[in-house]
Amino acid sequence: MSRPAHSPFRDGFAALWHEPALFAAELTWRWCFGLAAWGLAIISLALFLDSLKISAGDEILFGTLQPYLLVGVVRHIFRGSLNRFLGEQTVLLFGLTLLWAFAATAGRAATLRRLVAMFSADEEPRTMSRQFTSVLVLNLLRAMWTQISLMAVIVSLMVGILMSHQQRAALAALWLGFGIGLSWAFGVMLNWFFGLAPLFCIRNGAGAAEALAQSVDFSSRQAGRLFGLGIAFGMLRLVWAGTMFLAFFAPLRLAHHVARGWIALLMAIVALVYFAGTDFLYLARLGAYVALAEDDAYLQMHGEDLAGPAPLTDATTAIAPA
Repeated sequence: MSRPAHSPFRDGFAALWHEPALFAAELTWRWCFGLAAWGLAIISLALFLDSLKISAGDEILFGTLQPYLLVGVVRHIFRGSLNRFLGEQTVLLFGLTLLWAFAATAGRAATLRRLVAMFSADEEPRTMSRQFTSVLVLNLLRAMWTQISLMAVIVSLMVGILMSHQQRAALAALWLGFGIGLSWAFGVMLNWFFGLAPLFCIRNGAGAAEALAQSVDFSSRQAGRLFGLGIAFGMLRLVWAGTMFLAFFAPLRLAHHVARGWIALLMAIVALVYFAGTDFLYLARLGAYVALAEDDAYLQMHGEDLAGPAPLTDATTAIAPA
């Protein structure tokens, strides 16, 4: 017997309406990591700049503001310090990657655990392990692959520019077109699967490799509906970004009437509202994926083929807004 029809898109927002604490938890771990990352980056840069030695001659040349003299001064100041700076930034990047992986694992496991419980069709409550290690491995792989794909894009861009300077138009086009395009495409594709796989760690108790395989199978079975959800949430993100873009620069109209500090504060508040709205939409999309995964499991179990919208579980009926 089929269950009543519903929309995972609607259920994603209904879950947040029913459980506002989910949004608060998402903002907490994301913004705490963001503040920590920016703080460490600023401190690292400040310590490096404080370690540089500027002679009296360098200060005099700086005062001339002549471009060709400034280039020589900068080279003199940073001579022998570039390798140390790159080493410090490498250590910082490694530390931030580990920090993000642990923060994302703790936050995502808690969020998914609650969402899966809300959308579960089981009549009896089941024990769902947090699978912290498996989710941590997936997040580390996701971060590593993102960095690899980004480096591939940068290398392709640099090689393409070098080929163009050497008058090798065909090779330049190959690196700039296919190199950057393929690096970006593979980066987005694997990032998608790594981001979806923790759902199956929490829902099915799967290990990292098994969860990744299940995410691929799920995506192949529900490709059309996942594509529709991606378009719907993508349009919402686009409208939200456009609205906040206009709101971000609106305080500049008050430049002749309000102090610059207040204008900067207003722009910062708008930026924070934008980031909060973006996190809200991401969490709603995650809820939609959980609802769709529950529907997919129901269809796999009962062998049904519903032509209409996905079936609605009893749990999502309870959380749907009136």
